[in-house]
Amino acid sequence: MPRLTILGSHHPDAMSLLDARPDVAVNVVPEALAPRDVIAEAIAGTDAIAVRTAKLDADLLDTAPDLKIVSRHGVGTDSVDVAHMSTRGLPVSITVGGNDRSVAEHTLGMMLGLAKDFERQTGCTRDADWSVRETHKAFDLDDRTLLIVGHGRIGSRVSQLALAFGMRVLAHDPYINDFPEGVGVASTLEQGLAEADIVTVHVPKNAETTGLIGTDAIAAMRPGAILINCARGGIADEAAVAEALHSGHLRGYGCDVFSVEPSGPDNPIHHAPNTILTPHSAAMTPQSMRRMGMIGIQNVLDCFDGKLRPEMIFNREELGL
Repeated sequence: MPRLTILGSHHPDAMSLLDARPDVAVNVVPEALAPRDVIAEAIAGTDAIAVRTAKLDADLLDTAPDLKIVSRHGVGTDSVDVAHMSTRGLPVSITVGGNDRSVAEHTLGMMLGLAKDFERQTGCTRDADWSVRETHKAFDLDDRTLLIVGHGRIGSRVSQLALAFGMRVLAHDPYINDFPEGVGVASTLEQGLAEADIVTVHVPKNAETTGLIGTDAIAAMRPGAILINCARGGIADEAAVAEALHSGHLRGYGCDVFSVEPSGPDNPIHHAPNTILTPHSAAMTPQSMRRMGMIGIQNVLDCFDGKLRPEMIFNREELGL
């Protein structure tokens, strides 16, 4: 009987998929960030791991010699040693289609909040200072230029929403050749940064993208531009962003992800003006959690049944699929 270890609680509807599979033995470690020794003991004899936020490095993964798959509850894989899994010939699956809508809407919400100067207006209204009506700095998204860095599942969903608001949309993604109608192409990142009123980042975190939006990239942006990062912490250089916010070169920053999580007062972003900060929660709507949970568990069952879909496998190229 194949064995599945679930690290971090999954949606009840996802667990119901397992109720219909008495041929699969299930072990649940409900704590999303369980101690390392607890994880090691739990996965020692398992055939599959369904994981939310626990970090699985090579040493931990090697405690599971019978492992056949790691199924991520989400689309990011920086918490799993994917290279090690690939050397073992094992797939790391992701929940394609699980959270793109939620993250895209979160991104648009940050864009609107910063463009409309909601934070300052809220404070003034609470203080009965209605003079803010004459001095606030709100602007319309209509006819403004948006640069989407990374036009994959989430980035393309953002472009759909932005086009509906009448925005001029540019995309920069060297790994995509075909873009939908209405989306312009920034052949270089610098070109797109120079033209955009708002920049939003939707790329995976890797050696190529860590620090992608740093001092030079920020300097290339229009004065008064807005930056959004709902991708991964570390893609934007937080010290450089904070400095640009204090100087006024950046109008605002929307951030759902941080270089160190949970972030704290030592992070300069916490002390910068004109920010909207959320605790890596963009994908945690009830609908998204249900979709991710169900897709993640289904990926495990499909692996056991020999029918795991290639588009769900993050490291399919490394595995030759």
